Amino acid sequence: MEYQVKGYFDRLTWLLLIGLMWTGVAGIAWNLLKPGGWLLWTIDQVLDNQPTGFYYLGVGVLGVVAVKVWLDSIYPNAFRNLLTVACAFAGTFFILALLLQL
Repeated sequence: MEYQVKGYFDRLTWLLLIGLMWTGVAGIAWNLLKPGGWLLWTIDQVLDNQPTGFYYLGVGVLGVVAVKVWLDSIYPNAFRNLLTVACAFAGTFFILALLLQL
């Protein structure tokens, strides 16, 4: 993302967003790749429900591509901005989930 920092508060807000975004990316990667995580669960669901599992997987991929094209036609880089906000939200959720275990 391209952003022009104007002042101290803007710089602090931008650093918080970037920190939460990367925490969210780490949290998503952890939940995706851990033993019994989302990736293994998804693969198991697709393989258990053949051939309809492959159809659902294909429809999901086509849906994500269609949403990306549609959002980027409305506003350039809208999909990337949406992913940034979603990862920042996931980062907040991941931190709260870790804190609730204490």
